[in-house]
Amino acid sequence: MHPDSHFLKIRNLRNSETLRRYEVTYYDQHTIQCIVTKDKTAVDSWIQKVEQDHLQPNQDLAIVGLAINWRRDERPTNWRPPLQVNVPRLHRTERQLDEDFNMHHPVATLQLCVGVECLIFQLLLAGEVPQSLIDFLNHPRCKFVTVYPGITKLIREYPQLQINNRRDLNSAAVAKYNDMGLYSVDVMNLAINVLGYGIDMSKYAEMSRWDNSDLFGHQIKYACIQTFLATEIAKSLEEFL
Repeated sequence: MHPDSHFLKIRNLRNSETLRRYEVTYYDQHTIQCIVTKDKTAVDSWIQKVEQDHLQPNQDLAIVGLAINWRRDERPTNWRPPLQVNVPRLHRTERQLDEDFNMHHPVATLQLCVGVECLIFQLLLAGEVPQSLIDFLNHPRCKFVTVYPGITKLIREYPQLQINNRRDLNSAAVAKYNDMGLYSVDVMNLAINVLGYGIDMSKYAEMSRWDNSDLFGHQIKYACIQTFLATEIAKSLEEFL
């Protein structure tokens, strides 16, 4: 893997009262158009454009990368989940323990990516879930692809956000490569195993304050590449999805 500063670049296009626009360039080959917003109207507009461009009756099902982020605090090295947590206490990976430790923080952002169009919706700051988003997650022409730690936390906190056609990329990778270790890897490491390339995103981005109103450049790059790589991985695992 390579340092993200060399192979993942960001350019601020323009801001308004309701959203910020960016271009995120990956390996100088893919330019992802990204908006960051907590505004319902901006979400409505993004979804409408995606429907016009990708969800027409004569088109194949759209592969939609879906991910979430939330505030994560540094876990003490000797911490273990309490007995009442409904997860096995033994044989937990370091990443799984990090997730267990931070589960009390609410989901802060929801990311969607279709083609090279990415939405970072600041769900925690929005105050309400747009009806257009609820409908989009149940669109019959979408195939939503997710990577560990998955979307269980999102659905638990926002039960109205049911996802009609969701496929787990970790399970598909295990089925293809017969490697149980792929069940709990994140999207960056899954990309290395499936695609043969990826980005060495620092843990600083993952562990940063996703509940802040103004996200930093390294957070936006991280959120974009999470969902974009999910769609690229899905293409390689299509027969197992």
